[in-house]
Amino acid sequence: MWRAATSLPLPDRGPCGARIRLVKRIPIGAGLGGGSSDAAATLVGMRRLWGLNLSDPDLLSIAASIGSDVPFFLTGGTALLTGTGIEVETLPDLAGYDLLVVFPGVEIPTAKVYACTGTALTSALKISSMARFYPTLAGNLGEEVETWVRVGNDLESHARSLCPAIGEIRDRLLAAGAAAAAMTGSGSAVFGIFRGTGAIRRALAEPMPDGHVVLRCSPLSRQEHRRRVGFD
Repeated sequence: MWRAATSLPLPDRGPCGARIRLVKRIPIGAGLGGGSSDAAATLVGMRRLWGLNLSDPDLLSIAASIGSDVPFFLTGGTALLTGTGIEVETLPDLAGYDLLVVFPGVEIPTAKVYACTGTALTSALKISSMARFYPTLAGNLGEEVETWVRVGNDLESHARSLCPAIGEIRDRLLAAGAAAAAMTGSGSAVFGIFRGTGAIRRALAEPMPDGHVVLRCSPLSRQEHRRRVGFD
């Protein structure tokens, strides 16, 4: 949030200070983008507070300089992130699904997970040559997303060496009826996709080990997300 605030230009006139109070609802170190969403909220809030003459594209450009997934939290909705994660391509809203996110209570720093891979970060040249996911939209977008979730998260095996509970949670969600499940980001949370409220209610009834945080979520439309963060 501090980096986001100091990345903005100062207003031409009027007060340029701010007092920010943060109430964390997204677990830290879970791979859920909590810090990035805080940064995005700071950009939106400070633009309004200071009355800055910044267009939405201007704000997206600043967001990209702060972190790879910060621009997504400004746009929201169902989207495809490419390049280093700062190129956000909106997709049709994904509805009719519920998500169950389970955080085992173990914070995993992203840098530590990448250190376990023993490989360097992907170069820009290699990124440009990687196969991209293009939804055909010929069928059901939800089914396509499920297919890609089943492909898995390349970081999961490395994160599991730091937190074995990741694999156990994934197996529990699938056994409870999730259509697909995978680790979020660099971990340590795991999400399951459920079709219909009945399936997710049965999953919620399943006991989880002590210390696990269970969050039930539903996808937001892009319009609703932007309304909530005040980006429009």
